[in-house]
Formats: sequence, C-alpha cells, structure tokens
Amino acid sequence: MDEVSLRRAQKGDARAFEALVTPYESMIWRVCWHYTGHTEDARDCAQEALLKAWRSIGAYRQDCSLESWLYRVCASVCIDFQRRSRRNAAESLSVMTEEGFDLPDPAAAPDEQAQQRQEREELRRAMAMLPEDMRTVLILYALEKKKYEDIAVITGTAVGTVKSRLNRARQRLQEILSEREQSGETVVQQSRRRDAR
Repeated sequence: MDEVSLRRAQKGDARAFEALVTPYESMIWRVCWHYTGHTEDARDCAQEALLKAWRSIGAYRQDCSLESWLYRVCASVCIDFQRRSRRNAAESLSVMTEEGFDLPDPAAAPDEQAQQRQEREELRRAMAMLPEDMRTVLILYALEKKKYEDIAVITGTAVGTVKSRLNRARQRLQEILSEREQSGETVVQQSRRRDAR
C-alpha cells in the first residue's frame, strides 16, 4: 500500500483516496453483488461503501490490510441495506453473465439450462435467508475464495469462530433447501410467505 497516498487521503485528499481504492473497486462490486443479488442494489451499495470508506479513512489504523478494511466497510453497508430493504429481486441471466457469472453448459438442452438457472437462483435466495454472520463467512469462503485466516481478519473474529460459523451456515443452507424440496415450495415462495406474516 502507498503510505504517502494513505496519509494524504486521511488528510482529505480525494485524489489520493481514489488512487488507494481504485484497485479494489471490482472486489467491492462483487461483495455487494453477493449480498444483494441485484445489479442496481449492488451498484447503490458499492457507491455507499466507497462514500463510507472516504468518510472514515481517517479512522483506518492499518491493524489489517486495506482490502480487509474495505471488505468490512462493504459488508457493513450491505447488511444495513438488507435490514432496510427485504427486496431480493431476481437477476436476468444476461446481466449475470455480463458481471462474470458462469453460463450454464452450452451443450445442455434448453430445459437443462433453465433448471441450472433456477437452481442457482434458489441457492442465492437460500443464502439470503441465513443469519448475517453465517452468510458473511459463506460469501467470503465459497464465493470470494478467502482463506479462514483472511475471513477472521475481515470479520474481526477468531479462526475457530469462522470455521464454526461456516459449518453452521452449510448445515442451515442444507436445511433450507431440504425444507423447500420436501414442501415442493421454492425458496422464493417460502421467503414471500415469511415476509407476509
């Protein structure tokens, strides 16, 4: 990290701040996407995260890497957003593809492709139903491919806690998906029914 740019940014230099965070913009976008699953919401959260980081860069004491600190800021913004808004709108395959998500197997028949899309959407919706602490470690581990130690730094917890939360997240995710399968109801329908209560 450029120490000079950091010191200048902490004194209010917007260009220095921009130079510091530009390498992390795609990471911020991905994290927001993983939390929200919606392009516009992810864009809004990413902008809010950058604004929050700008406002609080003076409090950054280098007790963790800048990347880890930005992860924390970003996750905090996304969690706050989800508390305010329970919207989990589905995203079209074309937009997901533009954002780097894998396409279904092109050799698969159209009905198989539709099934693959539905399964991915169901998994994303099920993840959204997890408690925040479980969802955070699952996103960081499974989607962002972070190591336990990195997740511990980002979340401010011990490695053992990360492993425990990850294990509980996997179990709860399996329960959610099993409940859906047994009831014949999709996660989307379950979520709507729960929100209607």
